[in-house]
Amino acid sequence: MNELKNEPSPVKSRTLPSRDKTVKKSPKSITINLPSFESRPYLTGIFTGLLLGLLLFVLVPKLISKGGNSILSFKSKTQATPTPATTVNSEQITKQVLPEKLDLGVSFGSTIKKLVEAGAIDKQKFLDLYQGRGGLPEELNSVLDAESDQNIVVTDANSGIILNLLWPLGIANKTKTLSQGPMGTQYKNDAGSFASTGGWTLGSQEGGKLFNRFPILPLNDKQEALVTEIAQKIYRPCCGNSTFFPDCNHGAAMLGFIELAVAQDMPKEEILKKALVLNSYWFPQTYVELAMYFQSKKGLKWNQVNPEEVLGVNYSSGQGYAAINKELQAEGLLPKVEGGGGCGV
Repeated sequence: MNELKNEPSPVKSRTLPSRDKTVKKSPKSITINLPSFESRPYLTGIFTGLLLGLLLFVLVPKLISKGGNSILSFKSKTQATPTPATTVNSEQITKQVLPEKLDLGVSFGSTIKKLVEAGAIDKQKFLDLYQGRGGLPEELNSVLDAESDQNIVVTDANSGIILNLLWPLGIANKTKTLSQGPMGTQYKNDAGSFASTGGWTLGSQEGGKLFNRFPILPLNDKQEALVTEIAQKIYRPCCGNSTFFPDCNHGAAMLGFIELAVAQDMPKEEILKKALVLNSYWFPQTYVELAMYFQSKKGLKWNQVNPEEVLGVNYSSGQGYAAINKELQAEGLLPKVEGGGGCGV
């Protein structure tokens, strides 16, 4: 019993009365004792709630009012995606750029027959190449042996064949455009080593030996000057050169077309219009993208653009197209088009 009496009383050991007195004597002492919430847990909840309220209703609105625009701007950037309308426009634009067929308005005449006779085209090599690709259409098979006054009609299916028929004309026909151009002057000693010359393997002679050699399609001085003028205006996206420097198959083929068109008295504006469609068949991805650019950036449909402008260095050269492609890619406007080909046979 004595041991029980000697035990300290937990109640008596607390100093609550003394704290009460302190509060009564000096209200300021409350600020000193507030951090001691261990004995009064409910005060912790009240204090925490006050802090949260201050944060939510005072500080956050101020932060939003100062930096809200940048926050919203960041959010919109991370959520930006191409709209479904872009896909629809891409399909429509592709149809505008790549018609089902194009009447070039010129015929081969006797040029292909002469190229075969000169050895610039080896008939059997040519036939063998296309035997493995489904064969030549009859109207194109016949031009290897005989003259043709039928207009050349280009389609997506035969655009590669047309290219390979025009290619040797562009490098083998003897013209001032070649002799006075970069390949006949600055690169005269290396003229046979370009993709358009050394890369031509469908002749009975090496392509490099065919350069500017045969009078397949004679032109007078006025016609020569016009061919050169037009050639300087037409670029191709596989490189940075104009047709005046036909160092690849596309440049050589385009030069062959220009020579045919000028020899058959086609007006310059019409030649440029046809040349744009030819380039579009050979580089479909490029020109559908360019059409997308003109419509989205300049409000022009493809049939409203100036062919000479589009074929120029700012759009149709390798560097010009690359800049347009980069801009479209940044805005999610790149269409996807199948077709075209490389710089070989």
